[in-house]
Amino acid sequence: MMFMIALDLRSNDSAVKEKLEAEIKGLGNWSNRLGDTWLLQTNNNARQIRDLLKQHVPERSVDKVFVARISRNWAGFNMGTGFPEWIGRQEFGAFTDKS
Repeated sequence: MMFMIALDLRSNDSAVKEKLEAEIKGLGNWSNRLGDTWLLQTNNNARQIRDLLKQHVPERSVDKVFVARISRNWAGFNMGTGFPEWIGRQEFGAFTDKS
């Protein structure tokens, strides 16, 4: 399944950013051509991804994490060389459940 992960890291804590990025990269095939917005192919669901990332954000932090499943219905502009081929090879899964 394909997910979009948006990070709004207002605390500017570089250790938090490094831990979040390492966690995302460890979850599956990813792209981060949009700064702190990631595309991730994984078998986890949105709640599982959120919970894995949440453990790296301090409890009273102002940092924000948003995870959403996306479909093959997408459009982009200036995404860089190779992006259409990369995303075309990804598995988006069927939208028949609430995962």
